[in-house]
Amino acid sequence: MVRSASLVCKGKLPVLLIAGALWLVRPGAGFAAQQKASCDAQPGFAKVGKLLGKKEYQGAKEILSILQACPNLSQLEVFNVGWLYGRAHDFSQALKIFDSVPPDVPDQLTHGYAIALSQFELGSYQPAIDGLNKLRSQGAFDAKCADLLGVSYSKLGRYQEAYPIMAENLQHNPTDPFAHFNLITLFVDAGETAKAAQVADNAVAALPRSAEALVMRGSIKMSQSRFEAAYDDFSAAADISPHSPDPRFFMALSDYKQRKFAEGAEELKAAIRSGIVDSDLHYLLAECIIRMNSSSSSAALAELNRAIELNPKSVSARTLRGKMLLEAGHPQDALIDLRVARELAPNPERDSRNATYLLARTYMALGKRDQANTLFAQVSSQFILNNLDTLNELGNRKMKAVLHP
Repeated sequence: MVRSASLVCKGKLPVLLIAGALWLVRPGAGFAAQQKASCDAQPGFAKVGKLLGKKEYQGAKEILSILQACPNLSQLEVFNVGWLYGRAHDFSQALKIFDSVPPDVPDQLTHGYAIALSQFELGSYQPAIDGLNKLRSQGAFDAKCADLLGVSYSKLGRYQEAYPIMAENLQHNPTDPFAHFNLITLFVDAGETAKAAQVADNAVAALPRSAEALVMRGSIKMSQSRFEAAYDDFSAAADISPHSPDPRFFMALSDYKQRKFAEGAEELKAAIRSGIVDSDLHYLLAECIIRMNSSSSSAALAELNRAIELNPKSVSARTLRGKMLLEAGHPQDALIDLRVARELAPNPERDSRNATYLLARTYMALGKRDQANTLFAQVSSQFILNNLDTLNELGNRKMKAVLHP
């Protein structure tokens, strides 16, 4: 299962996975012979594990549906089928299967956690809280349960109830990165940036080889406009994780924010030469090229073409390329990119304002005044005056993703 969209939750069900293989309690030899005669489930489990490793979720679910119909599956194997449905992101089916086996399979803690995690992923936060509190009252509670309980309270905005759980968990597990990261995000969500920064300092001290801790702390510093200090954290993260694109992107963004466009461009070119393949690096390089020399449209367009080749759904690259095409007198070509950008924005009201404004200008250039005016009405004049910055939108989204994994 995946991390939560708001706080980090240890939701990959690690107790059932060892080195990418499936965690399965093997039955005795006699049962194994009977199982093989009726339905050899183990090869199916192995195939599912490989498909999940490649994120081929639909193929995994097709095999799981066959396994689910196998006769003579043990209760533990049925539970494992549900567990793997969860890893395939089908939490509704996972929950149905967990509910179909006794609550002590494979044990009370794992079973209760699996149900709560499935409920959490389905957005049923209160039932997840109720189940986890029941486990705690029964003495079947561990660090991953505490993580999930704190996250669940936070998703409901109940920060005062989340804090003591997370703080206690961190006290008992000072080397657990998730305990640090959850608390950082809790304070960010609560608007307590100074406290978030303090926890981030503690996380970096406790986890000196964690690139994620450094990137989180750097993102907090960037949100405080401490760009040089943020750059230092991102640079240290890049040293630890040289093949990760995010630290390199944020290093260049820190340069960009300080109007060091040439330095940012060199950081990005070095990252690309090192073999990092990432659409956003090419997009930011295009922004730097434009700022360095507004007449270098061909070089900037080449980077945007590459960004869109790598990620056709890049809202930022589509928006900037549409803007450049519009300004170059090609509104019909701009129309394609800007329509796509507006349709693909994660949150249309927040993340497609630039695309909306530019699309309105494009319609105006094409003589479609009614369509243009409809879109102009969706963008405030204050935004038009102060916030026509596609890079800010992307940077904010990426920082939010870091601070709200």
